[in-house]
Amino acid sequence: MATPLPVPTLPTSIESEFHFLADFIPQLVWITDPTGNHIYFNQRWIDYTGYTLADSVGPDMWNNLLHPDDRARARQVWGHSLATGDNYEIEYRFKSREGDYRWFLGQALPRRNEAGTIVTWFGTCTDIHDQKLAAEALIERESEFTTLADNVAQLSWMARPDGHIYWYNKRWYDYTGTDLAAMEGWGWEKVHHPSFAKSVVEFVSQAWAKGEPWELTFPLRGQDGEYRWFLTRAVPIRDEQGHTVRWLGTNTDVTEMRQLQEQLQNSYADLEAKVTFRNLELEHEVQNLRKQLETRTA
Repeated sequence: MATPLPVPTLPTSIESEFHFLADFIPQLVWITDPTGNHIYFNQRWIDYTGYTLADSVGPDMWNNLLHPDDRARARQVWGHSLATGDNYEIEYRFKSREGDYRWFLGQALPRRNEAGTIVTWFGTCTDIHDQKLAAEALIERESEFTTLADNVAQLSWMARPDGHIYWYNKRWYDYTGTDLAAMEGWGWEKVHHPSFAKSVVEFVSQAWAKGEPWELTFPLRGQDGEYRWFLTRAVPIRDEQGHTVRWLGTNTDVTEMRQLQEQLQNSYADLEAKVTFRNLELEHEVQNLRKQLETRTA
């Protein structure tokens, strides 16, 4: 059986200062021997877990305080660090003395002797519970936004203040048959009709610089190769200082509306021509009647 390595000791004064520092910082602090056997926890660990130092030492006690869903992963990551000497880092949930769980960032670094052999591991557990919940809430809101944006009728997009588009909704990709790699930045020019592309680029370039809401109608090519007309609207999103931080834009298909307008205009023009022609006919008939009356009275 291999002889265990001696636990390193510190001079009394330095050890006292170390304990003071370890108890002062906001993290839970711990130390293990090279095999992972815990030999030290600071007072914050004891205050949070409710475990005394005697209850806390050992190779696997800490894992029992983890959320059941995190235990196997924590053992695997910690085991990898012990086997390889790689730095240890993991997020997991620790149970408090009240019985609830909070998220912590666990980190540890090995301390080596002059020969390069690991003699101790120094570790901390940093409470990241509030940040974790905020991040999860943000992810949920982003998921809800994406779901909403992907189900509206319009093609939607977001751009940086200079007009560099970095996000499109699913309907844009479904209509154009493209992906973000092809469309990011000014890639949208690829699906514009050649007859309108130059004027559109000139217009939006000036619009980005002005930083005011704008709208423009132009045709976009679908993945079937056909062009449809879209009314594009964009509004700037500003920060508290009034600076534009991003643009939100939509493309609304107005092809049928334009066709209906053209039909109405054509119908109106046709009706106007018929009315004009009928008026001429009536005027001609009136003139004939006048001539007939003049002949009879002569």
